[in-house]
Amino acid sequence: MSDSPRPVSLDEAGHRYLERQLETAAEFGLGDPGPRRILDVGCGWGATLRHLADVFPDCPRLDGVNVSAEQLAYCARKMAGTDRVRLYLCDAADIAELPDSDQPCDLVVARGAITHFPPRVYESAAAALARRMRPGGLLVVSETLYTEEFLAGQQPSPVDADHLALEHRKSLRYLTDVLRHTGFRIRDERVLPTQEDAARWVLDLKSNIDVHFPQGASPPLEAIRNMAGALAVALLRHEASVHSIVAERRDT
Repeated sequence: MSDSPRPVSLDEAGHRYLERQLETAAEFGLGDPGPRRILDVGCGWGATLRHLADVFPDCPRLDGVNVSAEQLAYCARKMAGTDRVRLYLCDAADIAELPDSDQPCDLVVARGAITHFPPRVYESAAAALARRMRPGGLLVVSETLYTEEFLAGQQPSPVDADHLALEHRKSLRYLTDVLRHTGFRIRDERVLPTQEDAARWVLDLKSNIDVHFPQGASPPLEAIRNMAGALAVALLRHEASVHSIVAERRDT
């Protein structure tokens, strides 16, 4: 059965599955008490961070990190009117250098960010997050991951053609092994949404680009267009899945 009883927009779908992830995280202590510091890794255009600010109105501090100054500027406008949000132009591997290390994070969200990290950056980022989270704090991940068999048959694209760092594909085993090695306990892991729903939304993304840029788009958008078609096929062949992972920072 499809996760979606009716067609929904990309934004609505994103919020719906974030809510389901937060409901799962609540089973492992999120919200009792409520988080005092939240970090959104790869906050993009700010939709997830804005939603978290609304869901946790009593959280005094929400941080967003990203490597795109353009996206952070847009995010700042989206967060106008609240003094609880701080934004940082920061590589994920440098998260340990964020200000106020005496205030550990209770909740960290990484949705669609890890896919862009080269392995060394991901491993450094996971270790950095572990240093900046309180014991018992929760890491909520949503990521497209591939089967070991699919990855074994892939040929890497030229570096200069990978405009959005989309070629750093990862398996579920690799992603979770790194988390365990750096100090996390996996509390929940599931495919969410279904492959069919995920493929439909990926194709919606491709369709949006086709409609708005029928004569060709910029290299980054062309990279997304090309990725979307190939990813939809991989999803429907069950060579890829979008996984929801909730990990807990272990006591040191």
